[in-house]
Amino acid sequence: MINVGLTFNENHHLHDSKLNGFPCPENPSRLKGILDYLESSDLVDGERCCFYSSEPASLKDILRVHDVRYIDHLKACTKDSALSPGNDVYVCPSSLDVALQALGCVLNSGDLVARGKCTHSFALVRPPGHHAASEASSGFCLFNNSGILARYLQKTYGLERIAIFNIDAHASDGTYSVFEDDPDVLCISVHQDQSTLYPHKGFIRDIGVRPALGLCINMEMPPEASNPEYGIFYDEIVEKVLEKFNPQLVILECGFDAYHKEPLTRLNLTINGYYRIIFKLASKWNVVSLLEGGYHDDLGLLTSVVIRALLGMDNVKDDVDLIDLLASRHAGTRKDFDKNLSNLKMRLESYWGPWNHI
Repeated sequence: MINVGLTFNENHHLHDSKLNGFPCPENPSRLKGILDYLESSDLVDGERCCFYSSEPASLKDILRVHDVRYIDHLKACTKDSALSPGNDVYVCPSSLDVALQALGCVLNSGDLVARGKCTHSFALVRPPGHHAASEASSGFCLFNNSGILARYLQKTYGLERIAIFNIDAHASDGTYSVFEDDPDVLCISVHQDQSTLYPHKGFIRDIGVRPALGLCINMEMPPEASNPEYGIFYDEIVEKVLEKFNPQLVILECGFDAYHKEPLTRLNLTINGYYRIIFKLASKWNVVSLLEGGYHDDLGLLTSVVIRALLGMDNVKDDVDLIDLLASRHAGTRKDFDKNLSNLKMRLESYWGPWNHI
């Protein structure tokens, strides 16, 4: 029986930009809305899907990825509101405690799957992590949750092949920087064209460095790309590469800001687009999903869609008229996508072989 374990950091509300006197889209209302939505649904039934409590991570866990000087600087920032650990990053007096609790939930989610207690898991945590590098943070992120989890799984369970798949609209630049030379970790990130969106990193040409050339894959989606383009990319690149790499576990950096209602980006995934990707992923591999970005009112709905996909349940009805959505976009969107996909295949072919033979 497929079962899904959920974790969340109960103290997340103590990491709040308003405590420093200014608003930020990454705030406690994001996770509160998700938890409220799940409480009103029948998904978390205590059998196939249930919550698990978690202990905070330790500084030792953080040091698997992050430099001690960065941690010391972050501690200093929590004591001085005039300091910031990076661009577009805020901290409060309790932010380090919140981040440690979030990371504890992430590690626990990995344990649940690695030990076989759950088929899949979903860590509903904030702040997010995929922009955090070993010596710096940016984009609302403090620690690289997926990177620390991958290192933890390597050390604790001896996993030799881990895949990290980012579907956040923003490139997973922090994760890339951690694993660009690690042949044991496959990193795939599909995100909005980086000439149009922060962090302006993660271009198609960025494919890792020796001895891991070809193991970092970045796909740039043109603005207004939607379910069809994401479906083609998953079928023609992601699934084929994963099958050849044969990961023992997949970490999903699950951002909800590629959604058509997202105010900070220009992508048009609907709930069917999210469901299809995650359903296909979870049907072949054990998945540990980590909450990343997303700053709109449908985070709870999308979380339920992910859980349904992980459980192998039918999706809820998608009320979006996809034909209207596609008809309203720029005429060059599909042409730009086809060009980008062809470019990516060409750059990766010498590492993964002819695509029609994979």
